[in-house]
Amino acid sequence: MKYKAEGCVVPDDDPIRKESYLVRVRPITKWYEAESHFEAAAMLILDYPEINCSDIWVVDELYQMGLYPLEQVKWKADYLCGLRWYPDD
Repeated sequence: MKYKAEGCVVPDDDPIRKESYLVRVRPITKWYEAESHFEAAAMLILDYPEINCSDIWVVDELYQMGLYPLEQVKWKADYLCGLRWYPDD
């Protein structure tokens, strides 16, 4: 199924943020062919490792949505690229 995943980059060194408490967020959105919402979120992190917002938002073609914490999505990305694996039974 096709999934649209979205994350954001929030710069730490933005001078406007320091002076006026405004935040300039750069959204990153991409469509993926994946098996689940969670896998699509992990694929976005693998393509754009600079994403640093707290959550990754994913929606499928039927408008079913998921919101996943960034740290858990990074763990799933590790499994997808082979840095982590499930123990053999």
